[in-house]
Amino acid sequence: MTMLLNAKTLIGSPVDASGNYDGLLEDIIAGILAEADEFMGVAYQKVEDQEDWFDGGVGTIYLSHVNVSTPIVEVDGVVLASDEFTLYPETGKIRYGGSGLSGFATASEGSGGRFASGRRNVKVTYDGGYDEKDYPASLRRKLLKQVSYEFRRRSDPGLSAVSYPDGSVQKFSITEWLPDVEAELLRRRRISL
Repeated sequence: MTMLLNAKTLIGSPVDASGNYDGLLEDIIAGILAEADEFMGVAYQKVEDQEDWFDGGVGTIYLSHVNVSTPIVEVDGVVLASDEFTLYPETGKIRYGGSGLSGFATASEGSGGRFASGRRNVKVTYDGGYDEKDYPASLRRKLLKQVSYEFRRRSDPGLSAVSYPDGSVQKFSITEWLPDVEAELLRRRRISL
């Protein structure tokens, strides 16, 4: 709801308090949020009791969400004590073993233990992501800008260039990320090896 109000303010006319475009805007917002999560390879949308399964034999696992809280880590059906793993909540990273200092691997952290080997034998249940009102400010601004752009260009699917009265030409499709939005998403992208 918060993003809807912010999008309406950003877009301005013809969107107003009457709610005529609320359904369309909610659909665009939901689509943008889902596409952004997919593009970044990590989810920012709020979830509760999310279950992620992993193959064992590794020292570090990356959950599908950021801003993680209340993790329950099970290996082969046995719940690990909280001092048997380290959670880096902002990155959604869990390392086997005691506490480390950062969310990023260092040479000294690389020699830690590993979760027991097995296929899909590590289960993590957690709450994660952000409420709409709590998204990181820079990401929130860029996503709202994309919502505004898609709303305004909704009647022009497949259009590759738009000429404006001042002579400028916009050369990207409605289905593409705006350049500064894409830069923000790339900055937050999780790289999988």
